[in-house]
Amino acid sequence: LMVHHTDTAVNKNGLRESKKHLKKQIKNAESTLKDLQTTVRLVESKRDKFDNIDDSELEDRKIFVSSSIDRIKGVKKGMVSDDLKAKMQQDEKAKTRRRLGIMGAQNDAEKQNTDLIEDTHASAQLMMHQQDETLDELDEAVTRVGTIAGTINEELGQQNKMLDELEEDLKDVEENLGIVMGKLAKVLKTKNKCQLGIIICLMATVVILVFLIVYF
Repeated sequence: LMVHHTDTAVNKNGLRESKKHLKKQIKNAESTLKDLQTTVRLVESKRDKFDNIDDSELEDRKIFVSSSIDRIKGVKKGMVSDDLKAKMQQDEKAKTRRRLGIMGAQNDAEKQNTDLIEDTHASAQLMMHQQDETLDELDEAVTRVGTIAGTINEELGQQNKMLDELEEDLKDVEENLGIVMGKLAKVLKTKNKCQLGIIICLMATVVILVFLIVYF
């Protein structure tokens, strides 16, 4: 609607920003609808667990999701429609005509040349506009990839830190276990029931310590 009431050749930056904003809104809407669609399907597949949602309400949700998806498809189609391209090319031709005037055309042949110049200039400007939009999308994609890479790098750093801490804990356990096993070797030489009971307790303690370190 904005395009049909705006001189797209003059208001290029405004149009460009509006399209960028609209694309972001569409992505957010598609993400929300995807989550809602997943929820609806979950309720459908497990109706006995969602008896508080009646069939009519569920059907309303399905209709809402379906109609919203169709509207978004229509908006996306309109953003690249032939009518839009024709309007933008018409505005570019009008702008060129205002800049160059009739170029002193005195006959039909000269007027045809003028029209050819206007068409060529308008097509070139339209192509540059499309290239600018493509570069904007590429820049956003690169930014997203950079953000994801930063997040992954941070998570890997945290995991490496956890692994280092686990390795240190295991070394401590190994040292303590060596001490215990040394004492155990000495104690095993006796038949004293009290000492044997201590042995069992120590072994149980070692097992618990290893379990705690590995799983917590």
